[in-house]
Amino acid sequence: MRGPPRTAGRRRDADRSFPSAAGQRRYSFKLAETPQELADVHRLLYRTFVLEIPRYDDPGTDYLVDKYHQRNRYFIALREGRVCGMAAVHDQPPFSAAAALDDPNVLHELGPRLLEARIMAVEPRERFGLVFAGLGYSIHDYAKSNGYRYILITGLAARQGMYQRLGFRPLGPPALRGLAHFVPMALDLSRLPENVKRDLDRWNRRAVGAR
Repeated sequence: MRGPPRTAGRRRDADRSFPSAAGQRRYSFKLAETPQELADVHRLLYRTFVLEIPRYDDPGTDYLVDKYHQRNRYFIALREGRVCGMAAVHDQPPFSAAAALDDPNVLHELGPRLLEARIMAVEPRERFGLVFAGLGYSIHDYAKSNGYRYILITGLAARQGMYQRLGFRPLGPPALRGLAHFVPMALDLSRLPENVKRDLDRWNRRAVGAR
């Protein structure tokens, strides 16, 4: 296993906790920082993308280290202190989205302040709105706080409509990767849809109220 990535500097507190229905703190969202948190991220990736959804060959361990590990920042969802979800971001080219574009120069036209969200994994029993929404909110909050202009993704073509409702716009046609088609997309953080703004405001109020 390679060494952990640098811990991102925070212009605002990256940790967010949200109370359960009983009013107790049940889920929290933060940047992975400790060796144990990073190890739990690799184990979750292994369970998700080797055992459950076989996208990668089995490395022969219970770890799967992402190919962009050295440049990644990992946002994690914690339930009662245990990692139950993760999402990785990075801001250093080459971006995964470039490989899905006929003309990678499209990304240069967006400017230098790009943040790519490229992998997400959530434990099956935690796959409901709160965990996904909390990870998404964390990425958006980090991007805005650190001056990024666009968030890049390479999303499943079958879910393109969902991504577009969140404000993402295709940068090119779908590209075949393995057995599925993927679409390179970008979210302009200065032009969010009104429904996304409302959801982000709601999450921000909830986060502030949970402190």
